[in-house]
Amino acid sequence: MKLIKTFFIIIIILFIVYFLSMNSATADIDLLFKKFNNVSIAMIIFSTLSIGILFGYILAVFSVLSSKAKNRSLQNKIKSLSDELNDLRNVAVDENIYEKDGVN
Repeated sequence: MKLIKTFFIIIIILFIVYFLSMNSATADIDLLFKKFNNVSIAMIIFSTLSIGILFGYILAVFSVLSSKAKNRSLQNKIKSLSDELNDLRNVAVDENIYEKDGVN
């Protein structure tokens, strides 16, 4: 499975490189804090794609870590409740309980 996934990633990267090499036009970029003149459109596409992948990866890592922490917490809760249930099952029942109430 990893080999197939790696193969498709390589194909996608080659497609992106081919697509970026076709664009030789330049553009001006005006960010809030800096202005860039005569930047290749290929570099703009590549950098925005890279930044998007990086942010997506970071969000996915935090999501996975959060899910694992929640799973671990729930497993601990299940274990403690299971131990409590086993303790309650093993408690000896006092046969004199009903005699005190006068029920016999």
